[in-house]
Amino acid sequence: MKFRTEINIARADQTIQHIDPIITLGSCFAENISKALKEHYFHVLENPFGVLYNPLSIERALRFIIEDKTFTQNDLIFHQQEWHSFWHHSSFSHHDAQVCLHNINTAIQQAHHFLKKARWLIVTFGTAFVYFLKKQKTAVANCHKLPETEFERRLISLAEITEPWLRLLDLLRQFNPQLKIIFSVSPIRHLRDGLPENQKSKATLILATHQLVDSSADYFYFPAYEIVLDDLRDYRFYEADLTHPNQQAVAYIWGKFKAMFFDRTTQQILKEMADFYKRTTHRFRNSASPSAKNFMTETEALRKMLLQKYPYLKQRDF
Repeated sequence: MKFRTEINIARADQTIQHIDPIITLGSCFAENISKALKEHYFHVLENPFGVLYNPLSIERALRFIIEDKTFTQNDLIFHQQEWHSFWHHSSFSHHDAQVCLHNINTAIQQAHHFLKKARWLIVTFGTAFVYFLKKQKTAVANCHKLPETEFERRLISLAEITEPWLRLLDLLRQFNPQLKIIFSVSPIRHLRDGLPENQKSKATLILATHQLVDSSADYFYFPAYEIVLDDLRDYRFYEADLTHPNQQAVAYIWGKFKAMFFDRTTQQILKEMADFYKRTTHRFRNSASPSAKNFMTETEALRKMLLQKYPYLKQRDF
């Protein structure tokens, strides 16, 4: 007797190799995948604009990266004693405008060069509800606690997502012809909108991602939303806020991601990387003890062996 409907995901016809550079953009769920990739020593650039939730802001961020845009102080706003960018997460905000600009421009330059050589781009849409500046009628990534009267918030349509994204995908093909893209919809629920509105938002995103994926054999859909909402389908897989998947759910999603995008060789490398990462994060009650010193010596010997076996790890934080 079955008590749940497990999603069986077929392996993608193009798989991620451990040597492949990967860039991620999108909601905080994208950070969960990035964290798992980093713990297995993939070459990952995570959210160069910070966490972004809506598809219009993610699309704008990618355009800025392709253009290698340089932000100036005219692109910033000053509010509550800090400088902010409407296109960035608040983690870039700073009381000194020059520091804010330095952090923004350094991240864009790094992302521009990284995206040019990346093999994979992972995009996670979080919500189809978007804030627009009333004066400029422009979608923003973050309101930075400005008065709500300065914004219009609405659910964007399917066409408002797919039309600019299809144009962007053409640009990405020109910028980096080898780039493969994985789209997903975040399983994190936006309960402040109400459950019916959240479902409308997620449904719009799912329809949009499928239209984008259908436009090329190099684009893939990873069903993160469906895994949590239908396969797991239980509040025990959520944090106390009942909106964010907990570590058990994230680990389950990661297992499905591995099954879809990693071949047998990469799976074996991942096992080696996981064993090494576990050693590096081990904590000793007495680091001066003979057993601790012996453990650290063995770990360093293992590091050297893995570097010899996989020379590309020298370019990473290994």
